[in-house]
Amino acid sequence: MPSQAVQRISIRWLPDAAYEDTDTVALNVGGYFIDLRVVKDSGAIQWSRAGERIVLKEDPPTFRWTHIIDSLDLTIPDDAHFEKLPNGDDLEIGTYPLGGVPTDYEEIWRDITQKKSPEELSWILQSSDGSAFIGKVGGIFLAIQKTQGGFAARREDRDVIGDAWKLTFEDGAIAGLPTATQGSEAIETQDSRWIEGQTIEIGGIEYVFRGVGKA
Repeated sequence: MPSQAVQRISIRWLPDAAYEDTDTVALNVGGYFIDLRVVKDSGAIQWSRAGERIVLKEDPPTFRWTHIIDSLDLTIPDDAHFEKLPNGDDLEIGTYPLGGVPTDYEEIWRDITQKKSPEELSWILQSSDGSAFIGKVGGIFLAIQKTQGGFAARREDRDVIGDAWKLTFEDGAIAGLPTATQGSEAIETQDSRWIEGQTIEIGGIEYVFRGVGKA
């Protein structure tokens, strides 16, 4: 599966109309994902999670997302399938227990992957203690952590012209999470061919590669 940074364009709880009240991005690398959804009006985290992205079927593309860490403490995996829209966006179709009632939904996702070159690495890592995930695909970096003290998240976006990373969102005790620059310098400037399962130390914390590749 190619690595992707995707942005949600809308969500629809059938039979109601589609809308979008969040700034939602997700990173997909190999068999793992990180997802961050921030309410536009309040700037609060609506939902964030990370875990496995398991292929259930090739046609139509059908996936299962597990919740290794979840800001809402949800643990039941989500299943959904995708259809390609005429404009290139992806329509996700599934069922979710909205307010405890199974409800059909549709989400539209757009690929926003912007790599500096075809050789640029995409990666998702998990801290060895299991509490945190960090990832980068193109110009999007996400870092989230779930501890007894609460939930923390950071998002950074890379400037297209200046190539510098800009903090887009942060919430919670983010001091223990690396920045995009720290992660990139540790991973992408070393002459090493990373593979899933390898470990690396970033900011004094050991991380395990869960997904990595140039695709």
